[in-house]
Amino acid sequence: MPHLTLYYTANLPAPTSFQPLLAEFHSILANVGGVKIGNCKSKAIRVEEFFVADGTQDQAFMHLDLRLLEGRSLELKQDIGKHCLTAIKSAFSDLVEHNRVQITVEIRDIERRNYFKIPADSIAP
Repeated sequence: MPHLTLYYTANLPAPTSFQPLLAEFHSILANVGGVKIGNCKSKAIRVEEFFVADGTQDQAFMHLDLRLLEGRSLELKQDIGKHCLTAIKSAFSDLVEHNRVQITVEIRDIERRNYFKIPADSIAP
C-alpha cells in the first residue's frame, strides 16, 4: 500500500522514462499524505486499445488510479489527488497546452480486512 497505476494511451509520446513522475507521486504521498515511502508501488501501463471522445486519432488520456488503505480523510485524499494531477500536468505540459490529452486522477480506498501483504507487519495501522 499504496498502489499507483498510471494508464496512458498509445498515441501519446511516452517519455524515455516514467521514473521521475512515479518518484514524484511517491514524494507527494510521503510529504502530503504521511505515507511511508517504502510501501509505495507504482507502474505505468500503455493502453493500446482505446476510444476517446469522437475517436479521432489526436484524442488521448492519462489516468492515475491511486489506491490507499482506508482511514484517510476526504480532505487529505483531495489534497493528494490535486498534487498528483498537477504533477502529471507539469510532466506533460506540452500536450495539455494543445488539448490533446484528458488527465484524470481517482483515489480509492483499500479495505484493510481485504488487504494481505508479506511482510504482514509492514502494513500501516
